Amino acid sequence: MKQIAICILLLCSISAYALPDTAPNAEKVLNVKEVDNGRLSFEIGNFGTINNLVYQNQHKMIFGSGAWISGKRYRRDELGRLLYWADYPPTNTTALVYQGHENWNPSLMVVMDSLTTVAFDGDRDLYELLPAYNPLNYYNTNIPNYQYYSSLDKVLESVAGEPAPLNFNPFESETFCFSIAQPGSFETPGFQTYSSYYYDYCPFDTPGQRDWGMSRGQSTHYPLGIAVHQESYCWPVQDHDWMLISKYNIYNADVLDTLRDIAVSHYVDADVGPAHWGVELAADDVSGYVKGPGYEFAYTRDYDGDNGLSPYYLGSKVVIPNYEGMYHTWFWRVGQGPNDVNSQNLAPYNRTANEKYWLATGRNPDTAKFSPLRPEDPDMMEYEQPVANDTRFLHTLYGAQPGTPGYWDTDEQGNYYQRLDLAPGQSLSYYNVKFIGDSLDDMKAKSLAIEAFIANNLIIDDTAGLTSIPFLRDPVNQAPDTFALRWHNATTPADYELAWKEYGAPASDWYVIPLSGTTTSYNLQGMNPDTWYEIKVGAVFYNPQEVYLESETKLVNLSYTDVEDDALVPLARISNYPNPFLGNTTIEYEQKASGISELRIYNLKGQQVRLLDSSHKSPGSYQLQWDGRDDGGRACASGIYYLQVKNGKHTQTRKMLMLK
Repeated sequence: MKQIAICILLLCSISAYALPDTAPNAEKVLNVKEVDNGRLSFEIGNFGTINNLVYQNQHKMIFGSGAWISGKRYRRDELGRLLYWADYPPTNTTALVYQGHENWNPSLMVVMDSLTTVAFDGDRDLYELLPAYNPLNYYNTNIPNYQYYSSLDKVLESVAGEPAPLNFNPFESETFCFSIAQPGSFETPGFQTYSSYYYDYCPFDTPGQRDWGMSRGQSTHYPLGIAVHQESYCWPVQDHDWMLISKYNIYNADVLDTLRDIAVSHYVDADVGPAHWGVELAADDVSGYVKGPGYEFAYTRDYDGDNGLSPYYLGSKVVIPNYEGMYHTWFWRVGQGPNDVNSQNLAPYNRTANEKYWLATGRNPDTAKFSPLRPEDPDMMEYEQPVANDTRFLHTLYGAQPGTPGYWDTDEQGNYYQRLDLAPGQSLSYYNVKFIGDSLDDMKAKSLAIEAFIANNLIIDDTAGLTSIPFLRDPVNQAPDTFALRWHNATTPADYELAWKEYGAPASDWYVIPLSGTTTSYNLQGMNPDTWYEIKVGAVFYNPQEVYLESETKLVNLSYTDVEDDALVPLARISNYPNPFLGNTTIEYEQKASGISELRIYNLKGQQVRLLDSSHKSPGSYQLQWDGRDDGGRACASGIYYLQVKNGKHTQTRKMLMLK
């Protein structure tokens, strides 16, 4: 367990510019897992983020999202002694005395800090929930085998519970790397489960600021002292393929002090529209809220539906099982996000300077910047913004606060049951659900279904006759001529059809092997070692009509296996880091076929800002810089830009946010 003195050490400031110039690439050390289960695709990070969510491979729903966790903790000095205000209300941040000081007396008010730790700030390039092996520890020689464990400290994908992660214990570990794949399977409610582990303090006790990003030198991170185990679940199953559920287990790693007045929030920057569009996605959305038992969700939709091209709503719920709590949701415009650059500042009004904590606990620190989405009128149950904008929201669930009804209520055991407190060493579990519907009535029905699903421990009834997409694992090559195949399905079909053909052959050449619905493996024999093959598995259901659903197609031969979904697409992955960025960003992309590649930057109006490159490229990975300037060498203004990479008929677009 972590002693309080350890947490205090983490408060010591370290300049972002003290890092060596050769500091590692954040995206290479912080892991992002790209997921596509046939219905939902998204990017999930091992630092609390879920980005670029697309529905049915056509409808973009989310640009970026992340967990925010807030609470209060006592302030202690470097020796672990409680600190008290010499005068109260305080007028000076340094007028403090510790318990036992000659000027201390029992009537003094203890210092309590209101803190918020964010996975993704949204307006600044700042990340405060990091895995144990992260860029800040890259050069720390006191951490043995950093390079080895950093490659394993990632988002672990498990299908049907396989492979299993290590058991999470944030208090007793030598490596603090729990995503190391273990043989066999583990119990998990998700068909596809994504496990990650991160902290807002350093589990190795290294000193210095525990935040990452280009903005880290402009703020001071005071840790709550929390360790988080996140599991995200998705199901390519009928009636369940429209939601992504993330379960968060938050541990108070401090052995002395209770975290008090906790709030769990999720920040969502939603861009709703056709996935292949660029600038048109950002500025024409509206957000709203539905409150009441079983509802309590925020949502975003495209304001005019893009003439039928964007029919879907994106919803977000935060749920603590068996706990009602209080809800709020806030909207702000890009660049006007809440400020907590120094949460120990007394201004304004001798209240907390942490605007993030104010919003997370249902209070508005600046009515000129923040607008409520959840109706504050008790008789108003729904609200939607009247005009379109580039929308983002913070959806939050919190317990009773000082001065609110129920704060001092106790149960028979004397517990303050309406508060959200977390004692030393204890954990709190909650869910965030992102879900998609085609109307507000559909969203309401799905919200009620989500509540029932969580109450039933996320159990899907295998006897309900639900259809599901099979998952084909990477084939295992067995010399001299055999592919060992294995697959899973969340529900049992009537039959399977294993299909294969030579790569490039016409569709009429598929060979189909019928198998029973209980078969989950097959050895495909007699294959030519010099030939590339395409292999897939289809599941046949009768519901009551025949329904055929198939896995992704694997492109393989007996000496090589390409496991990427986009194996036949000239452009694979594009990224830029950091994002958001301060004037300069590194762009990476991978090209899979020879041809002319064009890289262009566009602004929100669709105007070309910069032609970065237009040249013939061979297959491989490429990297270049954008310095935030246009084709005329002029510095571009802060705001949203779009990176477009085009190769022949294939085009991919990525949203970027430049800050100044």
